[in-house]
Amino acid sequence: MLLEEFPVADIRAAIMAVGQAVARHRATTDPWMALLLTSDEETARGARVLLHDHEWFATSLEQFWWFFRVVEADDHGGHRQALGQYGRVLAEALRRHRRDERWLESRRNARPPASPTSAEKP
Repeated sequence: MLLEEFPVADIRAAIMAVGQAVARHRATTDPWMALLLTSDEETARGARVLLHDHEWFATSLEQFWWFFRVVEADDHGGHRQALGQYGRVLAEALRRHRRDERWLESRRNARPPASPTSAEKP
């Protein structure tokens, strides 16, 4: 929670950094996730959920900025606490999302066993 007196400029910079990181993340992961939509059912479902998360994070960042603007306009402990609590919820959602993406990456990187060559066939 943002109960300590961090300068408003530092809070703004931190929110900007989160937004930029989310944008970079989407730019690198959305393309390969979109390709997985035609995979097996479990993989495709995971890709759909994670792509939906990406949309949700865009909305969440807009809400994060809204909380920040409240603090910027009326800087007191209660508003900072609300901003901090929202930030904690967003951070936890991002951690869960990355855990789920690592699972999807493992499925994407799993290769089916190579078929035997004609020399290896009985």
